[in-house]
Amino acid sequence: MADNKYTSGDLESRARALENGSDLNSTIGAAELYMQALSLTDSPSDRKRLDAKCREMISKAETLKSSTNGESNTAVEEPLLGPPISKRAPTTREKIILLEGSKLNNFVFKPWDQDPTNKDFELGPGQEPFTDAPTLPLSVAQLECFDGWKRPSEALSAVRFPCTGDDHEVTMSTKGLDKIDLVQDLTSDCSVVASLCAGSSRAGRGHKKISSTFMYPWDHDNQTFALSANGRYILRFYFNGCWRRVEIDDLLPTSKTERVLHVIDRRRPGLLWPALVEKAYLKVRGGYDFPGSNSGTDLAVITGWIPEQIFLHDDDVDPEGLWKELFMATRDGHAMITLGTGKLSKREQKHLGLAAEHDYAVLELKERGAIKEMLIKNPWLMEIDPPIEESSDMIPGTFWMPFNSVFQYFENLYVNWNPGLFDHRSDMHFTWMLDRQRPAATILDDHHQFVVVSSKSSEVWLLLNRHFRTGDYTHANSGRNGYISIFVFDKDRRRVLSREGAVNKGPFVDSPNTLVRFEAAANKPYTVVVLQAELPQGKHNFTLSLFSHCKATLEQAPPLYPHKVSLSSQWTWFNAGGSSDSPHYLTNPQFGLSVPDTQQVALVLRVADSTLSNCDNTQIHVKVAVLGSDGQRVTRIRSRDVVAHSGDYRRGSTVVEKILQSGSYTIIVSTFDKQQLSPFTLDFCYSGVSGTSSAPTFRQLPAEDAGRHRIQVPPAVFTATGTDRMLLPLTFQRTTQAIFVAGLGKAHRMASGASSSASSSLFKLSLEQGQGPYKQTIADSSHHDEEYHAISAGLRIDNLRLHRDMQSAEQGGLWLVLERLAHGEVLEDQTVAASRPEEAVEAIQVEILTELRVDVGAWGTGQG
Repeated sequence: MADNKYTSGDLESRARALENGSDLNSTIGAAELYMQALSLTDSPSDRKRLDAKCREMISKAETLKSSTNGESNTAVEEPLLGPPISKRAPTTREKIILLEGSKLNNFVFKPWDQDPTNKDFELGPGQEPFTDAPTLPLSVAQLECFDGWKRPSEALSAVRFPCTGDDHEVTMSTKGLDKIDLVQDLTSDCSVVASLCAGSSRAGRGHKKISSTFMYPWDHDNQTFALSANGRYILRFYFNGCWRRVEIDDLLPTSKTERVLHVIDRRRPGLLWPALVEKAYLKVRGGYDFPGSNSGTDLAVITGWIPEQIFLHDDDVDPEGLWKELFMATRDGHAMITLGTGKLSKREQKHLGLAAEHDYAVLELKERGAIKEMLIKNPWLMEIDPPIEESSDMIPGTFWMPFNSVFQYFENLYVNWNPGLFDHRSDMHFTWMLDRQRPAATILDDHHQFVVVSSKSSEVWLLLNRHFRTGDYTHANSGRNGYISIFVFDKDRRRVLSREGAVNKGPFVDSPNTLVRFEAAANKPYTVVVLQAELPQGKHNFTLSLFSHCKATLEQAPPLYPHKVSLSSQWTWFNAGGSSDSPHYLTNPQFGLSVPDTQQVALVLRVADSTLSNCDNTQIHVKVAVLGSDGQRVTRIRSRDVVAHSGDYRRGSTVVEKILQSGSYTIIVSTFDKQQLSPFTLDFCYSGVSGTSSAPTFRQLPAEDAGRHRIQVPPAVFTATGTDRMLLPLTFQRTTQAIFVAGLGKAHRMASGASSSASSSLFKLSLEQGQGPYKQTIADSSHHDEEYHAISAGLRIDNLRLHRDMQSAEQGGLWLVLERLAHGEVLEDQTVAASRPEEAVEAIQVEILTELRVDVGAWGTGQG
């Protein structure tokens, strides 16, 4: 950041005074000043001229730089690329979200509005040094050796653990020190210390320091941190959606023992700034008892650089491509790398020489031909032998490791990318209210969705930041902070209903941030959906940031279906008929739909069991079918009647989308297994047609037995060697309307190994008046031009009007008849069937649904 005391012209004049120098430092200084001048001017011609001068100085510096034999990715210091700033104006609600993010862990962290002035750090006559309140909490282990909060001159001189340097004089400068050796001891913030090590290493390789942009006071003349006269330090951290002001005092926790309660430089114990940066970060995260995070998140807060978490054991990781990208980025100073181990037993830790769930800093990358290595530093003081033997001339705790071994020993690789690599940025802030803790959803209609459009074919990065909340990420709720992810869909500027079909699926991570990278086609809209899993109940604020090399837009996704009708119902003992293969399928709940105009519609089915926290927890698998009909309850289905369906049965919820022509339809919702009982909701979503005279109508149809008596007829039992025709008499007192349904009964036993549909005989259900040569068939179950059908598919006679004269004795009475045309595979061996007739059974269950009572007799046999 340029010093706000100077104008662009002032900085350019200072640069010209340095550019004629023949030494490297003068050339680098000129390049820095030209870059600062460039950041302060808006004139296109001036920007072009200053950019050219900057490039000229960089080229000159490269020439002056001594050769490094091409083996290491150490590079000359270059001016830091200015990060893009979101030009999208936040809404009033978004401004409120940013203000809400200021209150955290009993402190207020205001959005950064201007750089501090020298007056903020002056100590006037008679004034006491600044003391922040309240003090930061310590862990139980830290309190056991705690010796009070002390100013740096006393705190750093009291450090008694073995150091390689004896300079305890308080300083903020690293001049004269070729390497910094930062370590932690009795704090659990290994991720913070690893972050500081990675950042210091980047500066040590000759790259432009980013420290001048985040901590004040700053010594502009010597380009280093400055000591504050009044003990106040102000840091500029990025969290909760924006850059924020973090104020601390310089009081440090001290110890009665050799243990150290803050980060320290072993080579220069008096170096103060690392402990101050650590304290500021721990203030944001709740205190010195902070259980730790990951170094990618920590660096993102401290530097504002884009965090990316790479799962090294993921099958999609390309080691060669990853190395090439990391090597070039660190060589140019555009990336900082850290590593994290996973869960390890004590035996594994001793065997591998690594600490479990611990973060390590990557200080340097080196390649010689096919050999690729990382210089890794363990920031912990613990006595543990590294997995690779370290050289005697190296800093303790550092070791070179072949890149292929990194995949073996570590679980995660964290990269923080310079946002200045991108030209455009757009931020959007939003709130997600969760009424309960829920698993990852398959239906996304209530998720936040956005549309991204890139003006050119280019890579687009999407960073999701979950805002810190008071009480999150503490020892008390460790492992219960939930997960977040981003899915990208190739949709035409519209919201999506289902998580299926994503072109890019980000991993679910328990970090406060996650990154998705994808190649966007020019002017093609992509729908971006934010997902969660097991986030704690309550209010969560987020920021979604888009980074791109060309102009790109980020906006809320408009709904494809602005209209919705929701109906609630349930599967009960009487209507849970099972899948479409079940003979009882048509007893499932049915809904009538009338569409006046051709339009896009969607049907969303969710299990809504009140005993479950979410439909995605259930083991009930469901499906929706849309049938062309008259909008009434259907009793038979032909394949050509099915207009659309939701595919395979899916757990807990499913969706079907279709452009429906104007007309009437029947919707059937079913579970995979029969007699799976649960409430459910069915949402009908429709786009609507401009100028239409009426809206679609959507209603639940009465159940098949609604307003009817359900009469269970005793099973009709057919054996392998017995009769093929059974009948029973019907009598009734008044004219009534009836439905007759036949299907497999519980006593049905198939041939060994045969499925229900494969082994079923062919049957016909009929209603006959009289028997013998003068009988008359009033109705039967024939359909689709077929007289006999497999009983496994069910037999029906629908809505038959029964008149009293049908049962008269003169006409021979009224008979319900079951006829078998062909034997199924009741038993494969008919000899066995004869010897064990009780095993060769086809039991047919018949139900009669009537408006009035109908009496039934017993099944008998007869040839008709």
